[in-house]
Amino acid sequence: MATRRIQPKPTVELETVTLRLPVRLVRAVDHYAKYLGGSTDRTYVMAQAIEIAMAQDRDFQKTLTSRAAGAVPGAVRVTA
Repeated sequence: MATRRIQPKPTVELETVTLRLPVRLVRAVDHYAKYLGGSTDRTYVMAQAIEIAMAQDRDFQKTLTSRAAGAVPGAVRVTA
């Protein structure tokens, strides 16, 4: 059995962000959320996809580690 890249949804504090995405991407995200099951929704899938992308960007991770922890409010080293 293949390992899923995105795990089931935990409870976290959320902030509302409004953005426009291609319809095909929104539909694909909704399908993926259904595939994962449980209480997984598009918000969780999108958040996990962004975290995975940032975690895999080595240059971005270097900028996070090169700055002092307090210099970037809210910046978190992402690991996936």
